[in-house]
Amino acid sequence: MFIVELVMQGVRGFRELARLRFQPRFNFVLAGNEKGKTTSIDVIKRLLFPDAGRELIGPLVSFYTPDASRAALVAAADDGAYYRIIQDFSKTGVNLSKYDAASKQFVLLRREWEDTAQFMSGLTAGMTEEEFSRLFIFRHDGIEAGRSGQASAPFVSIPKAVPVSKEASAPQKARLAELREQLRKAEETADVEYRLESAKIKLSEIAKRLESIEENENRFAHLRAEVEALKGCETLPDNLAELLDAHEQVQSEKMMKCDDLRRDIDGLNAQLAGMPKADLMKDPLFIIGVILGAISVIAGLFILTGEYADYFPIGVLVAIALASAGWYRSSKKNAQRRMVAKNIEELEAELAEVEKGFGEGGAGIMAYMQATGSTTTAELREKADNYHHFRSLLREADEDMRRLLAGETVEELRAEYARQQQEIIELERAASAVAEYAVDTYSIRQEIERLESETGESPWGDPLGGPGHDFGSLTAPMTHAQEGVFLAELEIASRIAGIEMETLIAAVVAAAQRNFAGITGGRYPRLEAGHDGDPAVYDTDDRRIPFSDLSHGTRLLLYFCLRAGLVEALAGKLRLPFLLDDPFAGLDPARQAAACQVLRQLSTKTQVILFAANPALRAGGDALIELK
Repeated sequence: MFIVELVMQGVRGFRELARLRFQPRFNFVLAGNEKGKTTSIDVIKRLLFPDAGRELIGPLVSFYTPDASRAALVAAADDGAYYRIIQDFSKTGVNLSKYDAASKQFVLLRREWEDTAQFMSGLTAGMTEEEFSRLFIFRHDGIEAGRSGQASAPFVSIPKAVPVSKEASAPQKARLAELREQLRKAEETADVEYRLESAKIKLSEIAKRLESIEENENRFAHLRAEVEALKGCETLPDNLAELLDAHEQVQSEKMMKCDDLRRDIDGLNAQLAGMPKADLMKDPLFIIGVILGAISVIAGLFILTGEYADYFPIGVLVAIALASAGWYRSSKKNAQRRMVAKNIEELEAELAEVEKGFGEGGAGIMAYMQATGSTTTAELREKADNYHHFRSLLREADEDMRRLLAGETVEELRAEYARQQQEIIELERAASAVAEYAVDTYSIRQEIERLESETGESPWGDPLGGPGHDFGSLTAPMTHAQEGVFLAELEIASRIAGIEMETLIAAVVAAAQRNFAGITGGRYPRLEAGHDGDPAVYDTDDRRIPFSDLSHGTRLLLYFCLRAGLVEALAGKLRLPFLLDDPFAGLDPARQAAACQVLRQLSTKTQVILFAANPALRAGGDALIELK
């Protein structure tokens, strides 16, 4: 069985709808601290093991939406059928549906808690929630969680000393030799397949890198062309936006002033047009005064007699007064007209000065516009913004290229790709040559263990007791000291999968030993699953180091390898998803990466879902899911 999709809404830590779609193999779920890694695993466990108890579903209800908390999970069974289980944590409701390919819809199967739990038990091999957690959930406090849950498995098969035959017959020895040779060849075949799969994964990673590099090169070329087209912007000052804002404000003020000046000039011109130039010779008072003066002079000289002689000066004075009044009125009008004309000239001079300031005040901006081929300040601003934007993208592309190359060149990567292809061809030939030996090793190990227990010739020693003991079926209560770190998981796995403890331990040790030696760089080439209660390792000098003498990080790594080895050993009979809650946070980066590679190899046999906060652990070919 593997998980296809998980949907959560109103669940602890999730305000919005969260939808996670998984692949059947390795899944890398990236989530920062307090982003829902632990909650997601708790919800998956709750959906796989339905229970209406409020003490179980209550902690999953969101504080923000207590009335709308629900989750759904779609799982694919081993027979290819798809099932969807929905639980409403707020209303304590459940329903189970099966996907119908004909109608392309999920058809309701169950809606009662007990019926649903019974059906889901069939998908999880009949194990309890606690047993599933012990085998298929690995949290960041893995060792402590393993110790704290020991009371849940109080019984275990332990060795019982019985007499054994000390002499093996020739047929038994021949059979043992034959079985050991078969096992050796089968393990060699598995090793070749393991190396082949690793080489394919590495080739895929290199191909992804080369593809990303090519895409980045195309992107880089496009951005370089855009920057080149805006080359004139490279001389623009950094504070161009401020300069443009100041320039536009000044220009706006000048335009407003010009408009005011033009309105004033137009008004004065209209006023001037309504003030025609005064002509003294056409002024009525001046004309009357001249005429009256002329008449007075003529009359005084030729017409008036002595008795009327006094009227002569009176006529002359009146004529002078009238002529003066006409002159004064004409002069006043002309003076007013000259004053308006002068005002117009002053305003026009001021307008010309302001208009001249347009060109002088924006000389710098005009130079920038000319350098960039812009016709307006808006176009200049847009080009400057585009230039900075493309330059920023160009720097990002350059950083991406350096990250993708990681100190190598494209030519070196292509050469490595070609070498990896050749290595895969050679490994495929080697795998084809030993394909006939690719058999199930469980039955072979069982038969070997049976014969070894009869003859006392076991080269493995006794994983739980001393040599020369047969493994009987004595069942007894297990104390804390007897159980150790890992034996409870072994007992649960042996019982549920129906694999004898001795065979299971051998398979787990083989897988864990291979992974542990690889992660530690061969520092610990051999290990025990639990000789005296706790696991142990052997260094290159074959010196046994107890579990308690290892550093915390190495203990965590050893426990992880044992758990991963157990899941791998069970994959042939019990294929369930392996869920990990950021388990490598306490390891150094190199060991974190190596442990992730172990999980990728394990995902070729069963589904692996790794929730982690460190994005550097993700490889190019991983199915990436992000929790935000």
